[in-house]
Amino acid sequence: MKILLESLRFTFIFFILLTIVGVVNYLILSSIGINAENYGWIAIIYVFVILYFLYKHKGWSSVYNPKILWTSVGFIVLLSLLIPDLTPEHLHTTIYAYSFGFPFHIFTLYIDNGSNFLLSNIFSGGITGWNMSMGILGNFILFYFFFRFILLEFTNNAANEVR
Repeated sequence: MKILLESLRFTFIFFILLTIVGVVNYLILSSIGINAENYGWIAIIYVFVILYFLYKHKGWSSVYNPKILWTSVGFIVLLSLLIPDLTPEHLHTTIYAYSFGFPFHIFTLYIDNGSNFLLSNIFSGGITGWNMSMGILGNFILFYFFFRFILLEFTNNAANEVR
């Protein structure tokens, strides 16, 4: 239960900080004459850095097992990169929406005549927009508890074999 509550706290703080930093980022970039909509991803990087130092300073991350945490995050990223979107949504004459993530979609790219894979779409230069959904929380919780179960099962089996 602590893991679920900690994950919800992380998500809540992440979206509050993302809103604040995103607005500040938009105002700063648009005031100096830069199209701020093309650089919205910068706010996500700022928020991850702020959250990293906040969690280290407050000690909130002690609930998670570090090996399971990073394995879960690695699998989420790996599966998002490797599993293609086989049924993109056709939005306009040339714009398609490609959603990535397994089992829940976490990232959607709006792109002109794109590819089914995430990396080729990112480097194609034809991205017209993007969206990040709450599916990342579901994927994280699902993978974390899956790997936690496997780790506990193997350690219990190993302990029983020693006896």
